[in-house]
Amino acid sequence: MHVESDGSIEEPKIIFLNNNKFTELLIKYPKVKNKLPVISKILKVKRYKYYYNYGLNVLNSKGFIPDIVHCNVMNPVGLIAKNWKQKYNTPYVITEHWTGFLSSDGRYAKNTILKFSLPNIANAADKILPVSLDLQKALMKNNLGKKFQIVHNVVNTDKFYLQNKTKNKFLVVADLENTQKNILGIVKAFKVFSATNPDITLNLIGGGSDEASIIECINQNNLSEKIQLHGRISAEEINDLLAESYASILFSNYENLPCVIVEAFAAGIPFISTNVGGVKEIINEERGILIPAKDETALINAMKQVLDTEWNPDVLRNYAINTFSYEKIGQEFNSIYKEVIGA
Repeated sequence: MHVESDGSIEEPKIIFLNNNKFTELLIKYPKVKNKLPVISKILKVKRYKYYYNYGLNVLNSKGFIPDIVHCNVMNPVGLIAKNWKQKYNTPYVITEHWTGFLSSDGRYAKNTILKFSLPNIANAADKILPVSLDLQKALMKNNLGKKFQIVHNVVNTDKFYLQNKTKNKFLVVADLENTQKNILGIVKAFKVFSATNPDITLNLIGGGSDEASIIECINQNNLSEKIQLHGRISAEEINDLLAESYASILFSNYENLPCVIVEAFAAGIPFISTNVGGVKEIINEERGILIPAKDETALINAMKQVLDTEWNPDVLRNYAINTFSYEKIGQEFNSIYKEVIGA
């Protein structure tokens, strides 16, 4: 139970989900109702800690005591891991993939609360597991963490596979948001490319805050028959469109290490991307083309280069499986867990 901000008592809703020998515990509880921003934030943090401890006590009563805690991100769940380490001496590791730590993004640098709270969480962790070397450097620059090991994002490579289909497209899988993803830049570059390659189309997969302005740009440039928006679709549908594409494209102003690159590799498709974040760590000459951010001419030339290059789909797929698959990343996590708990 917990005490509401108005003094009332309310029991949480507890749900156990059994999946073979694993159990997932869900605890649902009311939102903070206080309208004062400072008080609301304080109550949210207190409630967050309370219910995680409540859940741990429920699991303990069932005979489950964790050997290690793995946080998917530093904020906010790192607060709980640090609390449990202090109370129960339970070690914890943190996977980190937030682009906000990058100087090109800047959200961490501008957030006073995070700059106050996260160093203690990061530095008490037994290991920080950034998904790229570029992100590790950003964390170190911000004094976030003491021990690091890079573990890449995991991708379900079984959902993406080789298909023998006629290619007549380029593909973009991204949030339709321009500050980071620069979709408008792709549209403008494709207009120039299309003038000499009229039979090739462009597919945009995703949704986002700038969808209306992107559609307007497409219409203004008379590209409605050349560029198709698909919205958010399944992995199976993405795989089919990848198989019909010469390459997948990202024209981002900043990134960490996007999974869409690996998904394309798993489907045997090369990738064109701006040279930002950790992207250069996984794209080389046999897997794609790196270009400068905001350089539309470079994007146009890269699309032309893709058409003139022989790509080996087996090499692309094997790289994805050997580096990012469930089995590969699972093995890496297992080794880290054993190291941390001394098994």
